[in-house]
Amino acid sequence: MKELRKNQKGITLIALVVTIVVLLILAGVSIAMLGGENGLITRAQEAAEETRGASVEEERDLWKANQYLDDYASGSSESLQELIDRLVEQGLLTEDEKDEILGNEEKGIEATGQVTIGSKTIVFGTAGKTLVQAFKDGEIEVGDYITDYNQKLKNSSASVSVTEEETGHAGTQTYRVDTSTTWRVLGLSEDGTQLMITTGSPIKKVMNSSGTEEWERDPYLYLNSAEGYYNTNDDLTTNNILDKICKIYDSTLADRTQSMRIEDINTAVGLTLDKENNIMYKTADETKTPIQAYQGFFGQTYTYRLGDYAPENYLKEKYPSKYTSLVAKKANDTVDGTAFMFSYEDPSVVDPSSKLYDILFKGTTSSENNAKSYWLASSGVRIGGSSYCFFGPGAVDVGDAGTGYGMFLSDGGSSEDWLAVRPVVYLRSDVTVKDLTITESGTEETWTTSVPNSYSGENLEYGQITN
Repeated sequence: MKELRKNQKGITLIALVVTIVVLLILAGVSIAMLGGENGLITRAQEAAEETRGASVEEERDLWKANQYLDDYASGSSESLQELIDRLVEQGLLTEDEKDEILGNEEKGIEATGQVTIGSKTIVFGTAGKTLVQAFKDGEIEVGDYITDYNQKLKNSSASVSVTEEETGHAGTQTYRVDTSTTWRVLGLSEDGTQLMITTGSPIKKVMNSSGTEEWERDPYLYLNSAEGYYNTNDDLTTNNILDKICKIYDSTLADRTQSMRIEDINTAVGLTLDKENNIMYKTADETKTPIQAYQGFFGQTYTYRLGDYAPENYLKEKYPSKYTSLVAKKANDTVDGTAFMFSYEDPSVVDPSSKLYDILFKGTTSSENNAKSYWLASSGVRIGGSSYCFFGPGAVDVGDAGTGYGMFLSDGGSSEDWLAVRPVVYLRSDVTVKDLTITESGTEETWTTSVPNSYSGENLEYGQITN
C-alpha cells in the first residue's frame, strides 16, 4: 500500500497557479480582440452602420428617381416627410437623425437636409425654405401668382364628366384640364401647416358654341333638385361630384385637391363659426363680437307633414335600384337646420380693395351679373319657420357666401341653378420655394354672362310623404 501511494500523481499547487495564469492571459487577449478601437465588436458595429448607411442611401436614390418620374408621368411619390417617417419606422433612421434632416421647430433644430451614417453623408436636400415658412416670413402673400403649378399636374389631359343622375340636370357636363388656368395663393390652412392655393378664376366646363341648348354654350355647372343636393353633400355621399371635377387639377405637390368649401373661405377671411351659439365672429376678435351680416340656422328644426317632400324619398322613388340604403322620411320626422351665410359685401367682413376679395369674390355680385359665382361643396338645410325647409349646396353668389343654396324644397318645389366650380389645393407641407415659382403680378380673364340666375321653380315628381 505504501508503494502504491508513492506511485500515484496529483496536481500540485504550482501547476494550478500556472494554469490559471495562462487562462487569464488567454482571456485578456480575447477581450482585447473583441473590444477596443479595432476590436471585433467595434468593427462589427461599424460594419452595421455602413450597411445602414448604404440602405438609407439606396432608399434616397429610389425616392429621387420616383420624384423625377412623377414630374413627367401620372403618379404620386412620397414626400420627404413621408420618406423620413418610413425610414424611422423601419429602424433605418433614429428620431435624432430625423430632426437633423427635417428640423424640429419645438426643439429649435434647423433642418440640414442631410445625415451622416458611418462614412456616408447622405444628402436628401431641403430644396430651400418651405412655402409655409416663406408665407409666415412675409415673402409670399395672399394673391400672389403661381406660374408653374400646371407643369406639376399628374395628368395634363385629364377630364371628367358628370351625368344627369348625379346633377339632376338633363345632359352630361364635361370638364377638361386647361393648362392656361392661373393659380393664386389663398393663405395658410386652419392649422397653419399647409399653403392653400386656388384658381385665379373658377374653372370652365367644356362649352359648345354651336349647341342648341343654353347650358351647352356657357361655362357653368348646372345642378337641379335632390340629385344636385345629395351629390354635393359630404354627409350623404363619399363621392362629392364637385370634388370629382376639381381633382383633374391634382398635382405631385398636392396633399389634397378638392372643391372649395365654405370652411376654406372662412379660414382665408379669418372668420370663426360658433355653431353651438349660432354666431360668427372674426377669429382674431377675443371678444367674439357677432358679425351682424351673418345669418345662422343652427338649433332650428323642421317637422315633416303629410304631402311634404324629402330628398331621401325623392331619390328612392326616382332611382329605386340605387339609393336602397337611404331611409325615407315619414310624417312627424324632423330635420335640423345646418345652413348659414354671411355677406362679403359688408366691408367689416373683408376689405373690398384687398387681393383676398379679388380672388374670392370679384365678379360674383349682382352688380357684376354674378358672372364668376361658384358652387361650394358645403351642403346645408335652411329652415323657413314651420312652413317649409329647403336643401342645397353651398355657393358664393349675389353678395353672400354660405351653405344651403336652395334647390329642393319640402313644399314640393325645386329649381335648377348654374354656377361655376372652384378648386382649392392644399400643398404638401414640405413643398419649398424652389418647387414652385411665385410672383406678385398676373392677370385674370374677364367673365360675362347673359344667362338668368335660374330656371323658374317646378313641382317635384317624386318622393311625397304619404305616411
